[in-house]
Amino acid sequence: MATKTDFTPEQWEALGFAVTDTMLYVTISNGTHFWESVGETSAAARYLVDQARTSASTFVRDLATDAAHHRDKSVKPEVMEPATLDRIAAALAIVNEVAPDEAEAFKTLILGVADAAAEAKNGIDDAESNAIDKIKSAML
Repeated sequence: MATKTDFTPEQWEALGFAVTDTMLYVTISNGTHFWESVGETSAAARYLVDQARTSASTFVRDLATDAAHHRDKSVKPEVMEPATLDRIAAALAIVNEVAPDEAEAFKTLILGVADAAAEAKNGIDDAESNAIDKIKSAML
């Protein structure tokens, strides 16, 4: 079972960016207003806290714990989609290289964050569903 120490600091940062970018990408995908986006981000953050405590994977517990510290503020909303999808694909490549036995756990974490954000307010709408489909495609 992999842990944070199996990855370089740069790799770990890339994994964290993929997690937090997923949360923000889904949150802004439907152009929600401020308070709705706060609720969606909070729901995704609660999901991460839960995973940090309960995941059977040490790797996921480590990543969920650290993900909040890996936000790249240079990514602007207008390029959030391609940047997020690229980061997810790159992060999965890192996991496949360093700890291939954790690839499914990583995918589950990413989709869990996306689902938590999307379902938080008024359920999953078409824009959020489309964003989640693109996230799934980035992880093929």
